[in-house]
Amino acid sequence: MATINYAGNTYAGEVLEDLLVYAAQGNDTYKEGLIHIEPGIQKRKVLPHMSLGKIIQDNQPTPTSTHGGNSSGNFNQYQVSERYLDPADFMVYLEFNPRDFEDYWKPFQPDGKLIFRELDPKVQATMLRLLLDRKDQYIGDAIWCSRKGGTNAAFVSDSTDNVTLGGDSDAGPMKYFDGAVMRVINNMLAAIAADPTDAEKNEVASGKFVIAGNTALSTGAQVEAALKAMHQSCPKNIRKNPNLCYVMGWEAWDLYDAYLTAKDVKYTENADVNKMRYKGHRIVVISGIPENTIFMGKFTRDMNSNLWMGVDYATDEESVKVEPLQANSELYFFQMRLKMDVNFILPSEVVVWTTYHKNILTLAATTASVAQGASTTVAVSASNGQCSVESSQAKLTASISEGTITIAAAADCPTGTHTVTVTDSTGDTAEITVTVTA
Repeated sequence: MATINYAGNTYAGEVLEDLLVYAAQGNDTYKEGLIHIEPGIQKRKVLPHMSLGKIIQDNQPTPTSTHGGNSSGNFNQYQVSERYLDPADFMVYLEFNPRDFEDYWKPFQPDGKLIFRELDPKVQATMLRLLLDRKDQYIGDAIWCSRKGGTNAAFVSDSTDNVTLGGDSDAGPMKYFDGAVMRVINNMLAAIAADPTDAEKNEVASGKFVIAGNTALSTGAQVEAALKAMHQSCPKNIRKNPNLCYVMGWEAWDLYDAYLTAKDVKYTENADVNKMRYKGHRIVVISGIPENTIFMGKFTRDMNSNLWMGVDYATDEESVKVEPLQANSELYFFQMRLKMDVNFILPSEVVVWTTYHKNILTLAATTASVAQGASTTVAVSASNGQCSVESSQAKLTASISEGTITIAAAADCPTGTHTVTVTDSTGDTAEITVTVTA
C-alpha cells in the first residue's frame, strides 16, 4: 500500500484546503512533438522498407533484365527489409487509505459516519494529477534510456554522470522495451557481428545509424564541435527537410549556451538565452535524453517522423481505474495498464553522438611472458576490430594486426613486469601484464 510521508512535519492544527505539489518533469518528447505515436498494436506492427539497386544499362536492340535475380551489384533488384514495433506490457498500481489525509485535508476530518465516506473528488483529482505526471516522466525517460530486460554491465558510457540504460528512473525500472539509445547500440552491434543472425541481418539491411562521435561533452566548445560533426555527417538527402532538428539534454545545451554567451561577437545579450538553432536547424532541448547524447533527424508527431512509438490504445496513457479495493475495506487503488515500444523507421537518416556502447573488448589472455629478444602474441576482439596498443616500456613493443597483438622484447629490454594497454575505438581499455625474462 502507498504510504503518506509527511517530511518536516510542523502541523499545528490548521487545515489545508489544498495540497501543494512539486512541478513534474513531464514528457518533453511528447510536448515538443518529437515522436509519432502509432495506436492499435496489440502484438506487433511491421515497418517494411524497400530499396532499389542499379537500373541503368547500355542501350541495346533487345534489352535483357535479371527480373530481380541475384545479379552482381544488385542490378534490377528490389530489396525489402523490416523493422518492428513490439509493445510490451507494464502497469501502474498503488493502494492508499484516504483517511491518511484526515489531519491535513478538511474533507477528511471526522464528520458523519466514516463507513459511508467516499473518496472526495478534490483529493482524487490531486492524487491522479501526481500519478499521471509521474507516469509521463517515466515514459519521457524510457523513450530514450530504456533497455529490454533491464541493466547489463556490458552496456556502458565513458561518463559516470550518465543514466544507466535499463536502470531505474524516478518512477520505476526502464526494462520493458528498447529505447532510442539501445536501438542505436543494437544497430551498431549488428553491423559488426561476425556471424549475424537473421534479426541482425535485417537490422543492418534497414540501414545503419550515422555515428558522428562518441566522446563526452564537458565544454561548450566540445558541444559546438559535436554539432559541426553531426551537420557534416548528415545525409545530403535530408539536409533541407523542414523537420530536421537536433535533440539534446539540458546539460549539453547549458554548456553550449554559456559558450555562445562568452563570445566577444554574438547575436544576443548576455542576459538572454541564445537561439536554439545550429546551421538553420532547430535545437530541441528536452529532459529524459542522456547528457552526452545528441540525436539529429526528422522528429515530428506525424508519420514523417523517424522516431515511432507503438501502443495498444491511444487512450491507455490517460485511462486510470479508481475504485475501492474491496467491499469490506476502506482502501482505494489506482491502476493503469500500458503497452509500449519505440523504434526508428530509417536508421540511415539519423545522426547520433553518444558515449553509450557495448563493451566487447576482450583479450584471450591478460598475462603474457616473453624472453629478451623474443616475441609472443595475444588475440583480441573489439567493437569494430580496431584497437590501439601502448607499452609502458620503450624496449617492449606492441603492435596489432587483424585481431592479434604481437608483443616483442628487445635484447636489452629490462626484465620484470611491464604493461601493455589496449584501447578500442569506443575508448574501452584492457591491460596485459607482460613478464620479461632473461
